Amino acid sequence: MLMFPYRPAKRVHKRKALQLGRIASLFLALPLAHTAYAADQWAISANDGHTTTNPAGKMITAETIVPDNLSLIRFDQGRPILGKSTTLPTSVEGPPTTAWIAPDSSWAIITAGSRAGLHPGDPVIEDDIVSIVTIDKAAPHLVQTVHAGLGASQISVSPDQNWALVGNRKSGTVSVFSIKNKKLSLTQTISMGEKSNPASVLFLPDGQHAVVVLRGPHQLALLRNTGQGFQVDTKRLDLGRAPNTMDRTRSGLIAIGDQDAAHPAVHLVAHTNGALNLLSTTAVASSPEPLRFSPDGRYLAVGAVNNSNKDPSKHGTLTLYRVDGKALTPLATENVGRWPQGIIFSPNGHTLLVQNTTDKTMTVLQWDGMKLHATGTLAMPAGPAAAATSW
Repeated sequence: MLMFPYRPAKRVHKRKALQLGRIASLFLALPLAHTAYAADQWAISANDGHTTTNPAGKMITAETIVPDNLSLIRFDQGRPILGKSTTLPTSVEGPPTTAWIAPDSSWAIITAGSRAGLHPGDPVIEDDIVSIVTIDKAAPHLVQTVHAGLGASQISVSPDQNWALVGNRKSGTVSVFSIKNKKLSLTQTISMGEKSNPASVLFLPDGQHAVVVLRGPHQLALLRNTGQGFQVDTKRLDLGRAPNTMDRTRSGLIAIGDQDAAHPAVHLVAHTNGALNLLSTTAVASSPEPLRFSPDGRYLAVGAVNNSNKDPSKHGTLTLYRVDGKALTPLATENVGRWPQGIIFSPNGHTLLVQNTTDKTMTVLQWDGMKLHATGTLAMPAGPAAAATSW
């Protein structure tokens, strides 16, 4: 195991160092909501080595292609440590939720909704790959490859690990896989409608329902488990103008980032009385593609791409919100790198990693209860594009 190639943000003078020392003391004194986790629990980063963007922000084939890959990451007293990687198909296309890892860190699933074109500068080609990985002796191993639909996007697994769902953005479908002995079998393909663009899909805590974000018609759909498969409720929830990335807390509170250029927002939604209900809408910075709840559900981290995927002079930002029942209260904002994607919270919620696809790095942020502090970057083997944690 190698410690990550850490690059500190800046050298500080003595007085600044004393101030940081006091901050660190405060940081360590904060109550830890989730400290009971094993040293071999992992987070994962799916890294895209074939995609870049042109000046218009369109995804194209990179001039220099490196293998797509999956990397393991763990935390040691809040310090991120980059583990081993394995080569497998990944993709930055779609929300940064195209990766899932089991709570016991024994296996993972990664989707790839695109692959490289024939020549540099060509548009990337839509794909449907789903890769199943086992994690043994701190190393990931590709053990199975199956196919979903074109534009394979978010992967979600039921709490009992009997079912897996994949939203397929280009084909307008949701693929249903049954799971046995950590192997996937396609059992059902659910049509969500022409041009529905099911960008995200996520099981609810009961394991009997799942929510699908339909970016095309700006709606949320609810799936119900029938025992043999899943059926779609006829009633849908209209939501914003460009809903995209989705995450939820352990209790079932759902957050959806809305990438409407004129009114970027985060919507909070709950499944109550058998239906999906909008709780609140909060205005946020532009292009809120990165979005993740803290492990204890007290905070929501929302990133802003800020055109950094096409303008090299731009950078992304990350804002941390406190979850106040049905509302979000902004607490702190910090700069990150170019084209931010997935977000990883450490198990205790005090360290955040933000994937910077263009820079092929992750920004390391520390949360001291009052401010976010950028403390360095973590170099990645390719453009980090999606992330998941086992906690």
